[in-house]
Amino acid sequence: MSIDDNENIYNLEEPEENENSPLNYAAYPDEEEGEELEGQQEGQRKSAISLLIKVMFNPVEGWKTLRRSGITPESLQGGCFYPILALLAVSKFAEFFYYVNVSLAEVLTQAVISFVAFFLGYFCIMMLISWVIPKEMKEKYNDKFAKNFTIISLSTLALFSIITNFLPMIWPILIFLPLWTLYLMYKGIRFFHFPVDKEMKLYVIISAGMIGLPYMLDWLMNELV
Repeated sequence: MSIDDNENIYNLEEPEENENSPLNYAAYPDEEEGEELEGQQEGQRKSAISLLIKVMFNPVEGWKTLRRSGITPESLQGGCFYPILALLAVSKFAEFFYYVNVSLAEVLTQAVISFVAFFLGYFCIMMLISWVIPKEMKEKYNDKFAKNFTIISLSTLALFSIITNFLPMIWPILIFLPLWTLYLMYKGIRFFHFPVDKEMKLYVIISAGMIGLPYMLDWLMNELV
């Protein structure tokens, strides 16, 4: 072993425990670049649908896998978000099986509104997140993860809306499905690495926007039509 090797051994510095405490996400170094590079080097890129499923049924590992996958927001939109929104629009035609005196024009209008509400909701939520990010976090703000986080969360909401459209007879039960989206977001919000003292406040703001904005836009467009 050379002198340089000995120096390297004794010069290793362990991070202070209080700085990298699991509760202090703001103190963590930005691991995103390293995680993405590792994923790209291994050539492992999860499909958009598999990432959505993993987040829905194993949220902590799912969000970690999403970060490390290297998938772009555009790929996640094309492979997951837009197909689900298209299915949401199609699910509106289930009204023909459950309601009488429903016209094709009404159903088509509802289908378009549902698609557009979630589509525009994505951009509104991204603006909301950029507004509420603390100033001290602006430099470390991970826009890519924020987009993927929003896409996955909105995709779960759209899926729950699809189920409700196909099974309106159990609507009083299905109305609680968005609570699962709130739970998934709760498990994923820490990967933004917000300051621990502001994390819960930001979670409440972002989750309120995530749940409320698409449905508010849907309501507004229905009122205008």
